[in-house]
Parts: sequence; structure tokens; C-alpha cells
Amino acid sequence: MATIFPREEKAEALFGEILKNPEACHRLMDTFNDSLDMAEVLDAPAVSAQQFAAALFNAYENKDLSAFLMAICQHSMFDLLRNAALIPFKFNADGQLNPVILTDDAGVLLPNNKFAVSSKVYDRFIRVFQKQEKVKMYLASGYCKYHGYDEGSMDVVEYHYNQHLGLLLIYELPDTVKQKVTEAEAYSTVWDIQMKLQHALPRSVVYYGQDTLKDGGTRYDELGVFLPLEHFADRLERHVETATKIVYGE
Repeated sequence: MATIFPREEKAEALFGEILKNPEACHRLMDTFNDSLDMAEVLDAPAVSAQQFAAALFNAYENKDLSAFLMAICQHSMFDLLRNAALIPFKFNADGQLNPVILTDDAGVLLPNNKFAVSSKVYDRFIRVFQKQEKVKMYLASGYCKYHGYDEGSMDVVEYHYNQHLGLLLIYELPDTVKQKVTEAEAYSTVWDIQMKLQHALPRSVVYYGQDTLKDGGTRYDELGVFLPLEHFADRLERHVETATKIVYGE
């Protein structure tokens, strides 16, 4: 029987980076411990005793750690890594837009926008947008997510939380698909960037997409840095400059 989620190939390098970093290990353990109470805090359904047993046996029979983790902490293996800010969120994972981009390349609000954007927020965005040349910038709405089981079945359900308006910065990186690099290996190549961003800009959210950006007929990977305005509205220009210096190694 197949695992619930496809196994990430060649994840050893990524796991090695985490294991040799005590801060990363503590962050992962803290995220796991916090997630044990997530069902109650976020109003997610609790699994029944039968569902718990089924998840446990499924994990054993199929070597599927995520199957059991979702029963006890409402997270898959890679949910834990993402919500611990140890790997990026994947752009538009599972066909769902995340983050949702609210402006075009010229900084103009897109029509039929379902998210309320005040004139104050938009004016703040435009002041920063006009100053940037090294990075593509958008006003966006982003969220974190985790996975659990449906209350009445063993179907996997995706839950969203911490949805915010914010500034999305998009950077071009080399095309790792062309280099025959797996997604997990790509995460290990941006490990230093991820950790430096968390130190300098805690509460920022990193996104990554393999071979998803096209510019002038050439394809690139894209790395996104999302700055929720709730946390980064003050001195926004400085935060953008900090992110850009970290991504480009300046």
C-alpha cells in the first residue's frame, strides 16, 4: 500500500543540515510539542480510538511516519518542518494558491479581489514597490497549513491558519530541475538562506518553487519571502533590504 503523501526523495542532506544544528532541532521539537494541542486550539476534530489504531498500524505496515503523526499532532512529517520554519512552503502546493497574489507586475491591484485591502495598506505597499529593482514584489495573502484526519473517516483534510496580508518578494534562483536535483535536495541548498532569514526576520515565511519562474524563455527556481504586515509594517523598506541582502549573499 502506498504512503499517504509521496515520499520525498534524497532527503538525507536536508535532514543532515537539521541534525547538526542544535537550534533547528529545538525548533522542530518545540513545534511538535506545540502541535500536540493544536486540535483543541484550532478547533480541528480529534481522532477516535479506532482512527488512532488504524493510523498506528498503517504507519507500521507502510513505513509511513506521516500517517501516525497526523493522528497525534495534526501534522505530516513535512508539515512539522515547514511550520518550524526549517524548510520553505511550496508555492501553490496541491493546486491551491498560496500565497494569493493581489497585484500585478506593475503594482496595480488585480480586479475581483476577494481580500479587503485598505487604502492605507495599499499606499504603504506602493511606496516600497517603487523603490525596488532587484526583486519582484507583490501585495499578497498567505497562510500556514497542516494536515489531519476527517472526524468521520480516515480521509486526509488540510487546515489553514495564520492568514495574513503581506509583502511577497520573489527572487530568481538557478533551475534545480535542470540540474536533476530533488525538491528535498533543493531545500538543503537554500538552508543557509532559510536560517539567516529566520534570525534576521523572525515571523517571515519562505516559499520555494522548482522550475516555476519563466523569464525571457529561461526557466528558474523561485524563492519567495513573505513579510506579514502585521509584523513588518514598520520600517518595511529596511526589512526588504535585509531580505534581499540575505538571498543574494551581499
